[in-house]
Amino acid sequence: MGKTRLPWAPYHGERSAVKLHVALQDRNMQPLKVTETIGSKHDRPTSESLESIDFIMVMDRAYGKLERLDRYKKEGQSFVVRLRDNVHLETPRALRRQVFNDSSVIRDITCQLGTSQCRSEMRHRVVIFCDFEGREIRVVTDLIGITAEQATFKHPDII
Repeated sequence: MGKTRLPWAPYHGERSAVKLHVALQDRNMQPLKVTETIGSKHDRPTSESLESIDFIMVMDRAYGKLERLDRYKKEGQSFVVRLRDNVHLETPRALRRQVFNDSSVIRDITCQLGTSQCRSEMRHRVVIFCDFEGREIRVVTDLIGITAEQATFKHPDII
């Protein structure tokens, strides 16, 4: 957004930005805590303040560090994180799932993430789907007891 519209939220050059950090309740998928920061503030301290086993951490690609995902899984921290396009999916195994007619889900698998030089210790669930423009999106999650559509937040039960 232009700097003149949000002069209190500097981001880069002549642009301004606001970020929303949201914690969802696991049992009903409703926001429990929302924190707003300006665009130039680093996300890590804010995301770490939201970590709680009562929340599902929903994060974009910048948070998809393999060590963090392994730590979340070990500590019981639920998460849904968009994966970077260059993250390699090692030894994928398909999960059985109910297929919905209007589903945008392409694959629902478990795998290790990364290359032999840097790989997750644990297997993670990855759901691959197409967005509304037909682009392929990959999310990693520890949530096994939900449908692939729910993991992509494209299921009527979530809305």
